[in-house]
Order: sequence, then structure tokens, then C-alpha cells
Amino acid sequence: MIRQQDRIHGLTKEILGDRYIHLEVLHCQFHEDFRGEDSLLACRVRTAAGETTIEGRGVGIVDAFFKGLLIHLSKDYPSLKTVSIDKFTVQAKASSGRQSSMADSLAVVTVGMSNSNGCHFEFQHESRSVTRSSIEATLLAVEYFVNSECAFIECFRAMKSAKEQRRQDLVERYTSLMSELVKNTSYSEVIEQIREEMRQ
Repeated sequence: MIRQQDRIHGLTKEILGDRYIHLEVLHCQFHEDFRGEDSLLACRVRTAAGETTIEGRGVGIVDAFFKGLLIHLSKDYPSLKTVSIDKFTVQAKASSGRQSSMADSLAVVTVGMSNSNGCHFEFQHESRSVTRSSIEATLLAVEYFVNSECAFIECFRAMKSAKEQRRQDLVERYTSLMSELVKNTSYSEVIEQIREEMRQ
């Protein structure tokens, strides 16, 4: 599945080119109530529309950040509502510490996602901060699905245009690309939104 994920990611970048959306966390504040198992998070994130603050609440930093991203982005990218977190691991590289205590060792965080068809995806980030890598790996996952949706929409519109021009060669090309992208998750709501726009 990881090879397929890498292949589709490359395909998405090829389709979108300089329209590929890069998400970046600039800084983050996090508060956790141990007794109530309640976490509050506010991250300043750079998106395609500019800088914005993502606020989330959940059980732990990953849950809070992912929920915050969904609240902020799922209106524009509805396919995000079809994926969920199904794995979270932290692996320390003990020998990488720069201090004698090794408390600053590198940590590799893996965030796993599953789509509406039960397919699994994994995203990793490595740094000397477990908190940072947890946030970065979650953001990598969301960036992947956001761009996959954008690439699918572009192919869908191009396919419709090719049909109108009776360019069967292009219809087949874009249909093939869409069949690859749809392996990421369901785009049924996305397609309905596009059709609604076209009817207006």
C-alpha cells in the first residue's frame, strides 16, 4: 500500500504542478487536562488561502489537531470527512541524542489513516520533539488527501470537457487518472458538488 501511496502522491504532484498545496505549521500552543483527558490546541498554519489559526479539541494532540483541521478544511475539501486515524506510533532513535541523558534523541512519529474503503496510509515525520513530529505527520496526511481531491477535481473537469469535444483519447486518459486517484478515498460528495456547480 505504501508503494501505491507514493505512486499516487507523485501522480498528484504531476497533475497539479505549481498548484500543489503545501501546508505548513508556523507555531502551536497546546494545553492538556490530565484529569479530564481533554486537550486544547491552537496552531498557526499556512494554507493555500494564507495564514490561519486551527483550533481543535480532543483526546491528545493528534486527535485535537486532526479534528481542528477537519472543522477548518472539510467544507472546501469534503473528502477529508471520509478518512480517519487508525494508527499512531512513536519510535525513539536513542543513539541520536546530543546530550548525555539522550532525552533529546530523534523521534519518528507515524500517523496512519484509513479511508472509506478500509485502505491504509502512513505518514511519518522525524524531529527531536515528539509534539512537533505528531503535528507534522498529521499535517502531511491532510496535505496528501487535500491535494488528491484537487487532482481528482481537475481530472473530472478535464474529462467532462474532453467528452464535449468528442476527444475519446483524452476521455480515456483522464478516466484512467481518476481511477488511480479514487483509490485514496470516495469522491462521491465532491462529484456531486461539481455537478451542482455546472448546473448553475
